[in-house]
Amino acid sequence: MTVFVCVDDHNGTLFNHRRQGQDRAVLKDMLDGAGTDIWMNEYSSRLFREAADRVVIEEEFLACAPGDGCCFVENVPLRPYEDRLETLVVYCWNRTYPADTYLDIDLSQNWEIIDTKEFGGTSHEKITRKTYERKNR
Repeated sequence: MTVFVCVDDHNGTLFNHRRQGQDRAVLKDMLDGAGTDIWMNEYSSRLFREAADRVVIEEEFLACAPGDGCCFVENVPLRPYEDRLETLVVYCWNRTYPADTYLDIDLSQNWEIIDTKEFGGTSHEKITRKTYERKNR
């Protein structure tokens, strides 16, 4: 399974149950990169209103998505599903925001960067996309 996630410089994802940022260029990059529907929960689906035909909404999406599927994660822990993950696509805001929820997978363990790309966003001057694959599979 491929998972997309957005983080700040300290791997923060949310503050007070709100996303730290959103960017149309990131959403387009996800949709282009997925090549298939993206699974997510109701909270995240609001970001994808303009691409609703490409979204599968399921509260337990990480458990339900097919093994070759794509998911977008904001407000749920990934660690319980880490054994299902093959690829993590991490969008870095390149800023530090207040955060109280963090990416709960240590990317320095069992993961290796296979691709890095920087691009300008619609809300952030520079966004870095890092693609990780699981080591030793």
